Amino acid sequence: MTRLASHLFCLSFLLFLTFLPSARAASRPTAEEQLAALPDGEPVWTSTSALKYLAENSPQELADRALSPTGRPVERLAAATALLEAGEQREGTLGLEILVLDPAVALDRRLEAAQVLGKWGGEYSSAKLGTLMTNTDLPERLRVELAYSLWKLTSRPQAYEVLEDIQQQGASSLARTEALLALAQTDRFYSLRDQVKEAANLPGPLGERAKNIILINSRLDEETRRDDFTVRLISEVVEKIRDYYAVDDTDTNQAKRLQPKSLAESGAQAVLYSLDQFNDYLNEEDFAEFDAQLKANYGGIGAWVGVRDKRFTILTPMYEKPAYKAGLRPMDVIDRVNEVDVTDMRQNDIVKLLKGEPNSIVKLRVYRRSWKEPRTIDVKREIIQIESVLWQTLPGDIGYIKINSFNEGDSFRRIKSTANLVRDALSEFNRLGIKGIILDMANNPGGVLISGVDVAKLFIGEGKVIVSSRGRRNDHRSTLYKAGLGRPFYRNPLVVVVNGGTASAAEIVSGAIRDHNRGQLVGRRTFGKGSVQSLMGVDTTRDRSRIKLTVAKYYLPNGETIHEKGIDPDRKIPESELSVSEAEARWKIRDQHDVQFWLEENSRFERFEDDYRRLLVFDNYDSASYPEFDSFYNAMVEKYPKEKIDRELVRKEIRYGIASYLRDYRGEKQYVDLEDNPSLQEAVVTLGDSIGGLPDNPFFASIRQSVMENRTRVAEEEGDLAEGR
Repeated sequence: MTRLASHLFCLSFLLFLTFLPSARAASRPTAEEQLAALPDGEPVWTSTSALKYLAENSPQELADRALSPTGRPVERLAAATALLEAGEQREGTLGLEILVLDPAVALDRRLEAAQVLGKWGGEYSSAKLGTLMTNTDLPERLRVELAYSLWKLTSRPQAYEVLEDIQQQGASSLARTEALLALAQTDRFYSLRDQVKEAANLPGPLGERAKNIILINSRLDEETRRDDFTVRLISEVVEKIRDYYAVDDTDTNQAKRLQPKSLAESGAQAVLYSLDQFNDYLNEEDFAEFDAQLKANYGGIGAWVGVRDKRFTILTPMYEKPAYKAGLRPMDVIDRVNEVDVTDMRQNDIVKLLKGEPNSIVKLRVYRRSWKEPRTIDVKREIIQIESVLWQTLPGDIGYIKINSFNEGDSFRRIKSTANLVRDALSEFNRLGIKGIILDMANNPGGVLISGVDVAKLFIGEGKVIVSSRGRRNDHRSTLYKAGLGRPFYRNPLVVVVNGGTASAAEIVSGAIRDHNRGQLVGRRTFGKGSVQSLMGVDTTRDRSRIKLTVAKYYLPNGETIHEKGIDPDRKIPESELSVSEAEARWKIRDQHDVQFWLEENSRFERFEDDYRRLLVFDNYDSASYPEFDSFYNAMVEKYPKEKIDRELVRKEIRYGIASYLRDYRGEKQYVDLEDNPSLQEAVVTLGDSIGGLPDNPFFASIRQSVMENRTRVAEEEGDLAEGR
């Protein structure tokens, strides 16, 4: 072929391609031609795909046919179906609605129209279905199909109601059976299984349909037991999210959450959490932060901090910690850390700036309301150890030990373990001739198991079982923790305080003490965290993420597990009667350190120190006994006009403030207030019965009276529960 001939051939071919679409368009049948060719007795399912092109490009022609009340039903049905499938919800739905309501149209076509609404319908179709299915003038079989279509689109409860009503009270046995089979195709199969089995014995299409429903569900049961079902289900959910979820394009966080990695991580977290709340999935960022916390060797300033009125604020400096020694006090505001302006920074980011190498200096610019100008304060960072054990003596020769958490200590840093600190407290109490001990583990979240076991050994001996753990794998199959063979370190009377915040190792210690009759438990039911979690690498992410999975459960000496059950105390205290308004008022007074500032004002604490110390022991619930009480009461009423401020509330807050002042400013052991703590009052009275009684004085008389009143309230609460009131 010559070069000229070759060029002419290419040109001709291009011209052919250019005119090909026009030729094809010219040969495409019109809507009228396609609809006219539909046979009356055939279903329209296979015909609508050819009409979909017309519905997308010239919908008006099909809409006119679908909405016409005089055309052939098969043509109207096909046109409306094509419109609905192409996304023309309003016209397609209206066309099908006209068919459903037309008594002149054969029932089979009307049933087909109802089925189409359930297959391609949307929100507009759902609204129409909700109205149509309740139209009692329509045939029952048609209402069944309409209700089933609505269920397929929305799972709306009203669909169940219509189907159940017809199944139970329908005038037609055929409609009743069809309603039964429609319900069986929803999520109600298992509750109707016996009735569906009876329907499977019917002759003809209904019997075959019932058999198919049973077969499909039996296959589904078999499939759901296979591991690949999990993958297929999650894949389908993700696919539907991708196809249908209404994305907010302006929300960048939402776009990130819809990425495959984020969806997979959310799915993994949901699966793990569905088993129990202690499981978790840690992605790369989560695990890196978790690992850093475990390996942390940083110093801090030793203060409780927070954001108040949009300003980073020292809430309470820990006594004898760096912030306290540097002169920082409650409500000091910090706006610069090492020349970094932290005014608009998040609290967590500011805390990170405060942390650093032990013995390094951090410079803080501090504002205090009594200063005219801010000051720069240098604070030397230290490794901050939060005291896991606190103790003090109480009236009546009673020792009080508060365990906040359980840790193993660090001999290199000279940090004692929780068990050693408790031993120190017990030694001191023995030296002082203390008759009995209150062990307070309320709001103790737990900690290191072996540390809890070591604490339990101080009270339990003779080789008795403290706790055991059991799991599925060899490394967690069965572990038994026992006390030493000799007598325990402490053998005198003991009462343990617990509540809903007592968890894990704290529950194990409490349960062992109770099961071996070493002491009584008072308070409220414990949290119920009795499981062992293990961190496992994830091969899919090349071990960059971790699964935190429950691999074993703890069991008390009596064989019971505490997991998700908790431990009921021997002596319960009533639920708190503090109202929301009162709680809000008390929180604000404490949060703003109002009492402490009032005590410092005009050297008030120094002037009335003896009175305040005496009243802190016992004030006989008399607010007027506090020097200059009215000045503080009136100030609080004026400062918090929207809160419920009364004299009794202010009395309690003054007591709390005096104890905090002595603890935070003087370093004194002031951790509890017997006069206003129902759990400790119950513990004191319960312990008193074991140590030969409590002193006969007004203080203990008032405590015993409060306990008796609370026991009556508990009895009434439990009586109400028993009687179902």
